[in-house]
Amino acid sequence: MRVNSEIEAHLRSLVNFPSPPGVAAHIIELARDPEIELAKVARTLSLDSALSAKVLRIANSPLYAQRRKSESLRQALVVLGLNATLTLALSFSLVKCLRGAKSNGINHPLYWRRALLAATSARALADAMHHPCPEEIFLAALLQDVGILALDQAMPDLYRGGDRLQIHHAALAQVEAKRLQADHAAIGGWLMRSWSLPERLNVAIEHSHLIDPSFTDDPAEIFRRCVSLSGPIADLFLLSQEQRPFAETAQSAERSLGLERTAFGQVLATVGAMIPETEAIFESESLAAQHPELILEQAREVLMLRSVNALNELNSLRSVVDRAGSKALEVEEESRRDPLTGVYNRAHFEHVLLREFENSTRNDWPLSIAFANLDRLESIKDKYGLEAREHMLQAAARILRDNTREHDLIARCGEEEFAVILPSTDTATARAVCERIVAAFGTADDALGAHPAEFSASIGSATHGGEIFFASAHEFVEAAEQALRAAGKRGHSACFGRQIAAPNPARTG
Repeated sequence: MRVNSEIEAHLRSLVNFPSPPGVAAHIIELARDPEIELAKVARTLSLDSALSAKVLRIANSPLYAQRRKSESLRQALVVLGLNATLTLALSFSLVKCLRGAKSNGINHPLYWRRALLAATSARALADAMHHPCPEEIFLAALLQDVGILALDQAMPDLYRGGDRLQIHHAALAQVEAKRLQADHAAIGGWLMRSWSLPERLNVAIEHSHLIDPSFTDDPAEIFRRCVSLSGPIADLFLLSQEQRPFAETAQSAERSLGLERTAFGQVLATVGAMIPETEAIFESESLAAQHPELILEQAREVLMLRSVNALNELNSLRSVVDRAGSKALEVEEESRRDPLTGVYNRAHFEHVLLREFENSTRNDWPLSIAFANLDRLESIKDKYGLEAREHMLQAAARILRDNTREHDLIARCGEEEFAVILPSTDTATARAVCERIVAAFGTADDALGAHPAEFSASIGSATHGGEIFFASAHEFVEAAEQALRAAGKRGHSACFGRQIAAPNPARTG
């Protein structure tokens, strides 16, 4: 989709869009000089102390893991290389410039969250494809939606009330095309040409909505396809849990780039690992709508055939329940719940565990369970009353729900004990879940209504499948409870957040 002459003239007359700021313009000029030297680049970057600090930081980041830390801008330039340094510096400088644009209808925080997630995703894809220009792919993905900022200035009513459209990117482009006969990708490509950026960046921006259904190993095409896939991957971290199209996006990556599902899952893990550094370098608020590890765990489930079937079964069940809407079903569901905390009760936990244990054994799927015990609740009840104890139990249930996945099952299995069933979950993932729960409790003193010195807890887990298979669900539960007891014997700390999950006794002997 190209920008026709009428739209172009209209944009030129209306868009008071910022040209690249001084340092950025100088960087673009330097990049066109085939004889450029390190010293000249270093002098240019040193004109902006904040920019220099960002370049130095990224040179010392895990992306460019070096045994020796870069102490100066010159050393950072050696680590990164001239082209990468200029491209990254331009990224930082342009973001700083464009963030100052006035908003008419666009939600700017949401725009920049998606832009930074897309750039991070494109970089992860470039690394997975071993492309020689990952920094340029990062920059192209970062700027792929810059046409939105231009249109928001040129046509203040275009995006008014458009938060919902902004979340669903394809719908946004349709609105633009209907009114302008061009979308923001085409307009972004046109605008970037006026900034004299390299043509491969302009082409990638202009075609950022086009995902090719057939594989190619042409480096120029891989460059463009990494950019076009970066937006849908960014959306996986922005959309709500029930809206994330993991399977569809994985299929697009496989058809367009030849990335199998395992490799695509690794790309998502790389993006999740890069998010904190991206947030810090670009001084951005939280990029992902949910904790990245929760998103990655959902991805692992959805990208497994078993989990796709489970999702279909769950959706079918929901449909039946919606159609039936009978009081009997409501009463049956209530009978499975703990009345105080709202999570499932022990009887339902045991019923589901037996079913999951049989499925795991029959199909060789990993299955994990975790037990968490809240301690000193009786003394808290004696000191503050029954209401304080009940408040703590309810808060603990909320923390467990917030830090597990949609298809994990949480139950209250005793006065002070909770259990979590983690389907399709291996030992490493179960430990990560436990540690995340621990960390959440450690920062939730206000929610728990308890002074850290008065409260402690322990958590332990076991995994069936992989290296060890238990003879029965009963032995499986015993192993998890033994891990819980081992955690308690090591001594409770004043704060839950410092209590580490015990190792799986069945694996450690």
